[in-house]
Amino acid sequence: MAALLSWAAGAGAQTPEERCMIEEMRLAAPSTTVEEIREACRDARRLPPERIAPPVEALPVPAPSAVEPAAEPAKGAPAPAPAAVADSPVRRRIDDEAVVWGERFALLPHRPNYLLPFTHAFEQPASVGAGPVQRNEIKFQISFKFPLTPPLYEGRAALFFGYTGQSWWQAYNDERSSPFREYSHEPEVFVSWAPGVRLLGWDWRLASAGIVHQSNGRSGSSSRSWNRLFAEMLFDRPGPWWIGLRPWWRIPEGDKPDPDSPKGDDNPLITRYMGHGELRLGYAGNVHDWTVTMRRSLSSGGKGAVQIDYSRPTGFSPRLRWHLQYVDGYGESMLDYDTRVHRFGVGVMLNDWF
Repeated sequence: MAALLSWAAGAGAQTPEERCMIEEMRLAAPSTTVEEIREACRDARRLPPERIAPPVEALPVPAPSAVEPAAEPAKGAPAPAPAAVADSPVRRRIDDEAVVWGERFALLPHRPNYLLPFTHAFEQPASVGAGPVQRNEIKFQISFKFPLTPPLYEGRAALFFGYTGQSWWQAYNDERSSPFREYSHEPEVFVSWAPGVRLLGWDWRLASAGIVHQSNGRSGSSSRSWNRLFAEMLFDRPGPWWIGLRPWWRIPEGDKPDPDSPKGDDNPLITRYMGHGELRLGYAGNVHDWTVTMRRSLSSGGKGAVQIDYSRPTGFSPRLRWHLQYVDGYGESMLDYDTRVHRFGVGVMLNDWF
């Protein structure tokens, strides 16, 4: 073995497999055979680390070569240092999702996904049809996105489709056979890219722009819908804090010829109550996560809303978190967007914002 090692080193190994064999021979026990070393080095996972492409830095949609698995160390060699973990919330989520961001139609979380088995509204919710509406109901949200294109511009951008559905379920209302009081559909198409800019000590991690439709899928006097163009900016910095700013502009619609017509604007005053944008301030700690979302209309007499979300690990699963939510203001649901709501809910969350 020693003679073979001396000859190989003197000859100068040219291929990764030869270099691997030299390293294995240096570290191998005296009883190890050459065939065992050769078999070990044929395994691609034991090739030297330089064969693995390094990760792409600061890109929202890394190229596929940036997400190959890291090499395993050679037998007997010291374990490599762990990969650096991003120390800011938005960048940490970018890194977590990088493995599938390069794959078209791979589902990713978009907004928080949660289930609140108990919520209580301090005001009477909107009533549709005959029968009473209870203040206690179940509320849940399902939200996902997926890339429509491969990484663009050297992995700095991609086109996405996103969907968010919110439901208010009168599950405890036996008098009305436990109906779903309201369900809001919100599909959107947007492009997202990494500006790579630092502003006032904050890193501008992601910028997005697109179009979003929101509707409750009903007809007649209960119909609610609107279309918007939006932009979104996400900032963070080392530490737990992050900021999201999402302004929008409503695409105008014509007046209805009559109240029952399917054509025309179902809710001409919705911007006054739902606002012209929202600001999110978040804290993503090791245990506690807080998010404050604020919406406001800039028009005369405009209204707004504040929503506070808190989550922490349940201890049952690393992906399941306890969730508390408080809402105060207008526009919580499409159906009663012009009614001020105070609502408190408790439940679980599958993923937070960051």
